[in-house]
Amino acid sequence: MAGEVTSQVVEVRGLTKRFGERVVLDGLDLSIGHGEFVALLGRSGSGKSTLLRVLAGLDSEVEGDATVNGTVSVAFQQPRLLPWRRVWRNVVLGLHDGGKRSDDHALASRALEEVHLADHADDWPRTLSGGEAQRLSLARALVREPRLLLLDEPFGALDALTRLAMQRLVEDLWRRHEPGVLLVTHDVDEALVLADRVLVLDDGRIVSEYTLAGPRPRRLADNFEIRTEVLRDLGVTENAHA
Repeated sequence: MAGEVTSQVVEVRGLTKRFGERVVLDGLDLSIGHGEFVALLGRSGSGKSTLLRVLAGLDSEVEGDATVNGTVSVAFQQPRLLPWRRVWRNVVLGLHDGGKRSDDHALASRALEEVHLADHADDWPRTLSGGEAQRLSLARALVREPRLLLLDEPFGALDALTRLAMQRLVEDLWRRHEPGVLLVTHDVDEALVLADRVLVLDDGRIVSEYTLAGPRPRRLADNFEIRTEVLRDLGVTENAHA
């Protein structure tokens, strides 16, 4: 992508998270560079969402070091919109710690234009489709110009066609804004199409890492052998579907 990697956005060293006697993250190490797109795969209970919560600053009761250099934004699987606020007001929600500025509407309008929702600025969130609500969630995340964008299975509740459209939109927004991205997903094909690196998490540790090749927009055929290896890492037989 355009631009150069000048620094690390994420530096995690020896990160351990326990719930009682259960170790969810076990001495985990991770770095994410400026403008790098990283996908994190793993079976349920492997620690993916726990790691994301730590990087988002939602869980500080950990051992080891987890440093994020700059602003963080998160887009979750559920958009978490406030139904009593107009679409544009949801975009700037939390942007100024609850305060208001005269340029809020202009900021929201530009963000909504990027996600193709400009015509819905004054609508109520309940009138949006699932895909539109998720685009609104992305606009709210990116209006802060984060250095780190965390995506927690943001397309999991969408139908197949809407999911493909959202993948292309996320890639386009990533190119424009150049944040470091950590995408948590269960979809191997999604990871291979979007990411620069794919990491597989198991029992709280990164057990494998793959660097992806091919021009963007990327095709699955560009990394078919890696796909087979990732599926094997996840315990999926070659005859099964991701």
